[in-house]
Amino acid sequence: MRRVLRVALRALTYYIDLFQAFWNILCFKVSHASTRVDPSPIESSNSDVDPTPIDSRMAVEEERWSYMPHDLLSKIAGELGLMDFLSFRCVCKDWHIASSKVSHEDNSSTCEPWFLVYEGEGSQCSLLSSKHKRYISHTLELEGAACLASYEGWLLLFREGSLFFFCPFSKAKIELPNCPIAEVTDHVAAFSSAPTAQNCTVVVLNRLSQFELQLFMVCRGEKVWTRHSYEGYNFKTMRTALFYEGDEFHFLDGKQGLVSFDSKSSEWKSYYLRPATASPADVVVLSYRISENFFQHRNNGKGTFLEENDSISTVGTTVSRDTGNYDLLIGNESIKAPKESESRHLKGVWIKPKYCYVPPDQTW
Repeated sequence: MRRVLRVALRALTYYIDLFQAFWNILCFKVSHASTRVDPSPIESSNSDVDPTPIDSRMAVEEERWSYMPHDLLSKIAGELGLMDFLSFRCVCKDWHIASSKVSHEDNSSTCEPWFLVYEGEGSQCSLLSSKHKRYISHTLELEGAACLASYEGWLLLFREGSLFFFCPFSKAKIELPNCPIAEVTDHVAAFSSAPTAQNCTVVVLNRLSQFELQLFMVCRGEKVWTRHSYEGYNFKTMRTALFYEGDEFHFLDGKQGLVSFDSKSSEWKSYYLRPATASPADVVVLSYRISENFFQHRNNGKGTFLEENDSISTVGTTVSRDTGNYDLLIGNESIKAPKESESRHLKGVWIKPKYCYVPPDQTW
């Protein structure tokens, strides 16, 4: 037992030293990049000053670290926060390669989604972490795009007659074949798992009329979407969609209405939602809690990105809980500006902070 403890202690010390050295390199690069160097010669009588140019010393240091085993680099990368992980990938070619096949999830913000906001007409977007840190980047895939769904770090986007999956952290993109819709109106969508999974199923739903819902579905590996319709009820416009469990998808109208669709049997069902005070035999108890006004509660109606006369439409997500038996469903929201004719309209998405790796030859 003592020998095992000694070995574990040595391994722990070794990893601590590695992380410290890694951190020193990152700090050295940042400080070097942000320091303005005076081009005039500097005279010094100090014989201890290293005459080697700073760029050369940094290159030697990086070269020494680039020879670390890739499996060890992958383990180090897996312990970093998401944004540090992305910085890790930019240090050198070897570190980038070693971390390329890592699907990294930000463990520092377990169960807390991040918020992505963009205007839709430009490529600039802002990302607010669960710790309220703001990051700004340019993402061409979001320019002119409408987000229909967000799940497990993936966004389902519609743009110019095409549907595709996109992960904003890894920039991975997977095109879906033969998009069944020409434009987005009141459509909602959901998918059952990451698009890299063999059993991924995608559904897109909209209300054709007061008494008819239309749904398109495609499964991984298929090229043709199947069409399904549901008639006979007085339907409201569906506001939020999610994959529930088994083969079942749920669609909520933001009031008390819920419609389910079984992707295997193509069976539809309608429900009326009410608070669960008791559980009679004929009542179905959902395994998720619903938050229809998550953005407004978090931001009191005005978030970090909103100015006085801004409007915003947000897409929610499902958040898995480590404690308790219920997931959290964040519903889609729409906040209108007081003067819509003069307002700037923003688009927002709640997203799981996850770097999703996709092989170069990955297709739907």
